[in-house]
Amino acid sequence: MALRAFSFLLRWTGLLCVPGGILWALSPVGVYISDVRFHTPNVFWKLFPSAPLLLLAGLLGLHFLVSDRSGWLERAGFFLALLGLVLILVGDVGEFWLGLDDRYIMAAPAYRAFRLGLVVLGVGSVLFGVAAGRDGALPVWSALPFALGALCGLISFSRDLGQFGTVLWILFGLGWVWLGLALLLEGVARFWRKRRATHPHGRGAPPGPKPL
Repeated sequence: MALRAFSFLLRWTGLLCVPGGILWALSPVGVYISDVRFHTPNVFWKLFPSAPLLLLAGLLGLHFLVSDRSGWLERAGFFLALLGLVLILVGDVGEFWLGLDDRYIMAAPAYRAFRLGLVVLGVGSVLFGVAAGRDGALPVWSALPFALGALCGLISFSRDLGQFGTVLWILFGLGWVWLGLALLLEGVARFWRKRRATHPHGRGAPPGPKPL
């Protein structure tokens, strides 16, 4: 019973992609507010780890959901995206909470880990989306928009494109939101299909005259 409950919870942690993607997409707004209100973006970046942390939990749930239908390319994308999220978390905490780059200015290990994590996350997300749609692990209508959003993110992570890069960054977050909502819609549709198969319409008393 406990194992089934744990499996159910892990399966639906994929929905955490929705709040994680929303926070990621809104991060440029957070940087702007932090810069205007506190005259430094560091206040926001101290709070930013909540977004990749939610995405990490959501990614684990998604992989658990599709792992039995996925191939090696989807698994490679999953592990790369997972590694990227871990590097982003380590880099953000190291730079804005522990101040590692203030002590190692020339090496800037936290900043380098953060930037590397972004690129690795982008590559892994593209592979995960493409492979999951190709293998049928996820519906094409959910995997393809996610893969396109991941590609937008990879472009914005690779170089500074100004305002256009900000738009691509937002689209990356919205891709995760779409994937989480698609998971929810598919789960609801599956529930109703099972319900209708178990209790088809009109099933009950046999046909014939009603008893008086």
